[in-house]
Amino acid sequence: MSIALRGISKQFGEFAAVKDVDLDVPTGALIALLGPSGCGKTTLLRIIAGLETPDHGHVLFDSRDATLWPTRDRKVGFVFQHYALFRHMTVFENVAFGLKVKPRRERPAAAEIAKKVRSLLELVQLGWAGDRFPAQLSGGQRQRVALARALAIDPDVLLLDEPFGALDSQVRHELRRWLRRLHDELHFTSIFVTHDQQEAIEVADTIVVLNRGRIEQIGVPSEVYDLPTSAFVHRFLGQVNELPVQVRDGRAFVGPIDISNSVETRAGAPDKIALIRPHEIEIGPEAAGWPAVVVAVRVIGPIVRLELCAEGQPANEPLEAEISRERFEGERYDVGQKVGLRFRRWQVYPASGTAA
Repeated sequence: MSIALRGISKQFGEFAAVKDVDLDVPTGALIALLGPSGCGKTTLLRIIAGLETPDHGHVLFDSRDATLWPTRDRKVGFVFQHYALFRHMTVFENVAFGLKVKPRRERPAAAEIAKKVRSLLELVQLGWAGDRFPAQLSGGQRQRVALARALAIDPDVLLLDEPFGALDSQVRHELRRWLRRLHDELHFTSIFVTHDQQEAIEVADTIVVLNRGRIEQIGVPSEVYDLPTSAFVHRFLGQVNELPVQVRDGRAFVGPIDISNSVETRAGAPDKIALIRPHEIEIGPEAAGWPAVVVAVRVIGPIVRLELCAEGQPANEPLEAEISRERFEGERYDVGQKVGLRFRRWQVYPASGTAA
């Protein structure tokens, strides 16, 4: 099922949670709504599910206006962050619940329900757990039960609200890969909410970045990460170094590095900042770039993060650069060592109005 949002707005008292949002979700797509707390992503998800009604705008399912449809008529499966499983029911009973409470004319026979529940538990790799209670399972297993329960009603759309937010990092990583494989196998339309940039990049076909109730950017993960359209998106999708752009004699510089080819330098042009990701900083001999001193070295698994105090920069605002562990083992940068910095890539934005 395709979903289209047209001019969706929602206000809670004085707070505008969503402001005039337009969004198209093709049939079979896996979309991530990404953004900080309070940006409107969960409100949008609840509007799609019918748990909230927009103040303005329309929700279309396969081009039909579903704005006022009750939740039960939308064929939507919803997975919450904290599982929302019934503690007094077994895993089997939890998954079967949505089928058993259907109106009598739509309710499958008991044997059909049992067959379907067993099939779903096998699908989520919990075929052995049907007679267990939720408290007897790990967090990751409980989340898979919640997903099986959402799938039991044969939804046209699967909505997931921070589905892995309550889990530790290793379990989150495993479930992200598992969800992606499951989606590729079943091809249902999915929308999931997350504030985890890595999660969105790993799982989604398309990322929708939200900020203060509005869409900042929509694109495939590589496009949103590599070609952010605003300073907010650039900052939100990964670490950045933020440096002022200085204009001298009609040329633009970051420190001593000339970046004039990417900056407007006419007189009276507004102030600019350059955002540079840590892996886009090259480190070499002191004479070959912007002079800097290594002030910290942190080994983080396969990468090494260096903090560098560049000449002319405040000592309490070091730059961060990242290099591979293999390169670090060969070149061995030490605290106090003098180096030269160059930039592979940077993006320039207006200095004002860029805060989240």
